[in-house]
Amino acid sequence: MSDYHCLEIEFPDVDFSKYGYPNKKAKISKVHHAHLYTRKNEIELRILFDEKTGFGDSLMGWTSKIDLRKFGSFIKVELTKNHTNERLQKIDLSEAKLVGSTNSSNFYEGGKKYIVVKIDTVKFYWNPVKDENNTAEFYLDDKGFRVVEPFYSFLSPKTWFKNDGNFNIGRMNDSTKFYKLEKSIFRPEFNFVSKDDRKERVATVTKEPKIQFTYRKGITEKEAVFYGDIVLVLASFYHHIKIDYVLRRIHLLENTITIKNIEQNNFLETSGNLWGFGIYWDFNKFLQSTWQKESVKNFTLLSKVISLFNQSHLVDSYSTFLIRYNIIEICDKQKQDNVKFKLALNKGQTKTKQDEALAKLLETIDISEHEEFKKRWHNVQTLLQNKPMKNQLVSFLESQNLDPKTFPVKLDDLKRLRDNITHGSIDKVKVEQLRQANILLYRISGILILNLMGIKDWKLNTEIN
Repeated sequence: MSDYHCLEIEFPDVDFSKYGYPNKKAKISKVHHAHLYTRKNEIELRILFDEKTGFGDSLMGWTSKIDLRKFGSFIKVELTKNHTNERLQKIDLSEAKLVGSTNSSNFYEGGKKYIVVKIDTVKFYWNPVKDENNTAEFYLDDKGFRVVEPFYSFLSPKTWFKNDGNFNIGRMNDSTKFYKLEKSIFRPEFNFVSKDDRKERVATVTKEPKIQFTYRKGITEKEAVFYGDIVLVLASFYHHIKIDYVLRRIHLLENTITIKNIEQNNFLETSGNLWGFGIYWDFNKFLQSTWQKESVKNFTLLSKVISLFNQSHLVDSYSTFLIRYNIIEICDKQKQDNVKFKLALNKGQTKTKQDEALAKLLETIDISEHEEFKKRWHNVQTLLQNKPMKNQLVSFLESQNLDPKTFPVKLDDLKRLRDNITHGSIDKVKVEQLRQANILLYRISGILILNLMGIKDWKLNTEIN
């Protein structure tokens, strides 16, 4: 079997003649044959073309003008009609981001020139595997090992006093159950891969971290991916680091879908838990809490603020402050309603008193400006009917069961810090106050995220050492 898949790639709305060299007269086709290679840490497209057209240079010129994250949205992909893998139904590159491209004078295959395009994701649709219907395995990257590891013991003999060659890596006693999420149940698991050679003294067992799903009948691809994304967001928040899937395999009635993503190898190691928010749960206990309903409802907002929350651990202290302050602003979507004063008189009596007040005020204004003043008076009357609004930030924090009066750094000081950092007045920022503010905002932003998940077991620690 070939180590690549044969595709026909179309660029339906791209006019490559705008990006090529003027001396290239041959017309560039919109459809090109391509070979797709998928390796452990690489997804490579080799797009073949007639050298006379200069397509490679035109493609490089075009990609320099587009949003590389949307590369897949510009192309249409079909399997070559005589492709050899009968199980494969179709390939989808619509979500692919362009990672890089190389156009070399040495790139030839089968008498044609090719350009190498690296992308970050690919989706395959295969014929269904009946025995696996309504299940899925979502494999985590290296950062995801920390998610699964606490659920297992270590490699040990099944029977300590019997040397029968049977070994086991068992789950911890309190972590054998599955967790419910709408139409699915799931739990973190290891996939064990063994390697041995009878002639070698050492055999190895590799532990691959994954989230194992089982679905109710009627599950859709969109729902299956969504449930996986929710669990990923929970894990990323708990551990304070962006965790990704490298492979998702979803077994549906009509097909089996595999989604491959390139792993991010360069990352700053961090560790996390919920202790800073007064919750001393491990991840197992966290998954047993009542997060499902609100996390589904608030998923879009959670995805955004958790990404920012984790990013705040990777930057300098000034940027950390701005990111965490921004999380509060993003979470504050409330609109304050106007509350009117209670009237002591009926409408007619009130109108009479207002007219009398206007007459008195007009005595202080030059007669030539009376009409203009009356217009302003009508606007003022409307405003005076409403009670003064609470400070927006204070009102929001109180709605989240946070009392700004207890904060070790006052809200006015937080606002002043934000203004000074935003406007570049770093010399006005006190280092110790910034340190304390960042600790406070870490706790507040984490609590706001927990509230979005529907978890109310937190406690704000107002002591900062």
